[in-house]
Amino acid sequence: MRRQAGFTLIELISVVVLLGVLAGLGGMFFVSGTKGALQARVNEEAGMAAEMALERISVELRDALGAGGASTSIQVDSTGPDVSIVYTSSALTGQRTLAYASATGEISITPAAGGTARTLIAGIGSCAMSFSGAGAGSLLTVSFVQQSTSQTFTVTIKPRGNTITPAAI
Repeated sequence: MRRQAGFTLIELISVVVLLGVLAGLGGMFFVSGTKGALQARVNEEAGMAAEMALERISVELRDALGAGGASTSIQVDSTGPDVSIVYTSSALTGQRTLAYASATGEISITPAAGGTARTLIAGIGSCAMSFSGAGAGSLLTVSFVQQSTSQTFTVTIKPRGNTITPAAI
């Protein structure tokens, strides 16, 4: 009797199982790589938005001179969940307000008293605004945490033309 060439059923099942395991492992690596790339993109976009907001805040506060009216100093409200800085600018007209609203999670700039607030960045979990130093040596600090990345961003500015110590309100 001649022996027939070919594969046994056990050999075929073993190959199918082995290919299934390899395909499953390959799929897991593909999915985890895709998730990592997506998370990196989200973090990059959030970081860019934060950097743009910090740059605008820096430009605004660099020219801060004071709030005008009865109090001529920069006014910093650092109490509560909602914080703000009220100032006038040597480059722009009117009293301006940099504010964080905890209800909406947004940092915005109001260009003049009674004006429309313009959102600088949204998706902020917490924000702190403060000052240190006195007179011409005063520094303003704005720090915030993004909700999507839980990353903290901070900028410290020395207003150029300010000679008056900021006031806490």
